[in-house]
Amino acid sequence: MKEINECIQEVKLDFLRSPLRTKLSQEENIPFKNLVIKNLNNSMDNLELLEINKTNPLKIVIVGEVKSGKSTLVNALLEKDISKTDVLEATSSILEVTYGEKYDTKIVDCVTKIYLDLDILKKINIVDTPGLRSITTKNETKTLNYIQNADFIVFVIDATHIGQEDIINTLDIIESLKKPIIGVINKCDLLQDDKDEVLEYINEEYGLYIDKFFLISSYLEYEAKIKNDYLGDIESIKEEDYKELRENYELLKNYIDELYRNSNGVKEESLKSSLQGIIQKEIILNYDYYKSISILSEEILRYENILRNKLDYVTSKMNFEIDDWIDRIFFYDQINKINNNLEYANEYINESYINKCINEKKDELDKLFFNEWEECIREVQYEINNNINKSVERVYYKDEFLNNTHYKIDKNDLNLNEILASVGTGAILGVTSGGIASVYAAAVGSSAASVTISSALMIYCPPLLIAGTICGAVGKIIYDKLKSDKSNKDMLQDIEKFIAGLRESIKIELKSNYYKCSEEIINTSCEIFKKEKNINMSKYELEEFINNMEKYVEGLNKYIRE
Repeated sequence: MKEINECIQEVKLDFLRSPLRTKLSQEENIPFKNLVIKNLNNSMDNLELLEINKTNPLKIVIVGEVKSGKSTLVNALLEKDISKTDVLEATSSILEVTYGEKYDTKIVDCVTKIYLDLDILKKINIVDTPGLRSITTKNETKTLNYIQNADFIVFVIDATHIGQEDIINTLDIIESLKKPIIGVINKCDLLQDDKDEVLEYINEEYGLYIDKFFLISSYLEYEAKIKNDYLGDIESIKEEDYKELRENYELLKNYIDELYRNSNGVKEESLKSSLQGIIQKEIILNYDYYKSISILSEEILRYENILRNKLDYVTSKMNFEIDDWIDRIFFYDQINKINNNLEYANEYINESYINKCINEKKDELDKLFFNEWEECIREVQYEINNNINKSVERVYYKDEFLNNTHYKIDKNDLNLNEILASVGTGAILGVTSGGIASVYAAAVGSSAASVTISSALMIYCPPLLIAGTICGAVGKIIYDKLKSDKSNKDMLQDIEKFIAGLRESIKIELKSNYYKCSEEIINTSCEIFKKEKNINMSKYELEEFINNMEKYVEGLNKYIRE
């Protein structure tokens, strides 16, 4: 056992050094924290349980469907009438039979413990669990914990009700835990079909999970062992079938006896296999997180790039509108009036009037600018959501497996984090894709976009005041001349020159302001996107974190046995 002890300690140290646990220990907020923290803790808890379990007797856990004959099998194996067989799934709780110098029963935390003075129990504990469909929320965790802590699984299947969906689901869990397992096909005395055909079907259906099956009747053995009725229901079945079932049961009993004789070796192999299961789940969890955070990082970059492309479009649109207004409309009517009557110069060539003209148009341009960005952000939202949905479709590959007899998965009870993650498509992202889409909509949808753009406009698009231009050299000369000599027709050339310079100044000012505002919209939207995903890292820190996650997963592969 020394080798397995050292291995458990080494694995524990490696787990503690994982990038995710390091971030959490430093109380840093990471993406998907609430989704991964439970599984991260479970991995460490399972290692602790494995350490405790190494000194306990070999634990054989009986698992199966409701009314599959599990309790009857326990009674037959121990040749004692200790497990209730007639009550509806007994107490629907767990029963553990262990060694004691005298008979005793205790109920500890919903687990009925029975102590018997039997030699086999000195090395082996036998656990009878509730039927699969009778597992309540209250004791489901306890049942799963017993499976987790099992050294060996005896999976009991009702020969008259094979092919049940919950069997596959439970076998999936057992397989993920890497528990050694045999199959007991019970109630074979009730079979009307050819046993070879039944066995062939069972191998096709469950052979991926179970290598060895025993076709028996625990009821006949119970009658023979407990009630000393060796004939049992012999009249209802053929004599050769009866003998075959009795022989099969003896093979099962011999198999259990061999586990007893080699309990230390079986225990060590079970511990090694269980450790492999824990490591594989750690790899799946971290690899899945690595894939998810990588996808998210790519989406952030893609989101910014799309907005950058929209920036070019909005900038071109606004520049065209500004140029068109300035070159065709701004102050042309006023100049014509001044040319016809210089008296109008006094009315038009002043800060108040010029600012009024500029900002009336600017209000229109602001509205156009706002609407363009709002529409652009809606388009980006649609595009990003489509991309996320495609990722989710790759994750939700359930239909592909539903038609495969070896991978029957309950659509309503799919543990993406444990099962789908194994294909490396970012199951965490899949799990939270609805949340991502809704958070994204909340962050950069129309209402949030209004807040973002309005905020940017407030910073970069205040009313455009041209006081500085009026006070410039040419403007000051004209302004002074207007006050001193209203009839000087030589002013017309100066006014036209002044307005030409003013037009260029307004173009530069408006284009610059709208561009700065667009930059603010992009930066603010990207920050919202990142913050809503709990990414509080810089681009460099995020890249480093992703690289460390990849290295950590690669490092764990050294533990995986061929």
